[in-house]
Amino acid sequence: MDDKTARSLALSGLLDGVPCDLYEETLDKLRVHEKRYLDGELLLRLGERPDAVGVVVEGYVRIDLYDDDGNASTIAVVGRGGVFAESVACAGDPSIVQAQAVSNVRVLWLDMGCMMTGRAMLETPYAGVIMANNVRMLARKNTMLVRKMQLLSQKRLRDRIKLYLLQRESGLVPKDTMAEKSRVSLARYLGADRSALSRELSRLRDEGIVSLDGGAIDVIDRDFLER
Repeated sequence: MDDKTARSLALSGLLDGVPCDLYEETLDKLRVHEKRYLDGELLLRLGERPDAVGVVVEGYVRIDLYDDDGNASTIAVVGRGGVFAESVACAGDPSIVQAQAVSNVRVLWLDMGCMMTGRAMLETPYAGVIMANNVRMLARKNTMLVRKMQLLSQKRLRDRIKLYLLQRESGLVPKDTMAEKSRVSLARYLGADRSALSRELSRLRDEGIVSLDGGAIDVIDRDFLER
């Protein structure tokens, strides 16, 4: 196992409690496999029933949620160490999200079906540890979705931007998010029109509230977040 893969697994939290020197041995027994994807390629399709959890080793993966009419809203952009597909892998239900590479991506897939069997417990004592970590991560994802619903419930676009920046500044949304590097991606995340988002960000810049530099958004007037 290369250092980048080991660091990504450590960042994911999925192997918390597993000694680093036993990562490779443990994963080998749990049918873990690696796969590479090109920018724009789908990792998880709507309606698919995956039996594995993905851990991003390199690149970025965008997770989109679709409503009954087929309209997409970006839930998150997952970078190195990020985990996705754990809910559908454990539930065995058709996926209502779609995962797409937004750069060249390398992913480790962990077979949850294997881990939920008694055989896995016999193969390695750490199968239960990984499952417990997965449950903890599912709880955190649930909290994240509640925050996203809170964001989308804001009627004014300015209030959505403010709440997004507040969550980001509080560490609830990663500041180095791929979404900010593209106004299209950020608009999808905020459930807004790209042109409307660009206009509102320009107004915030002209009012001295934020600065816009190469796609990055930095808060200048921090009182804006408290109003």
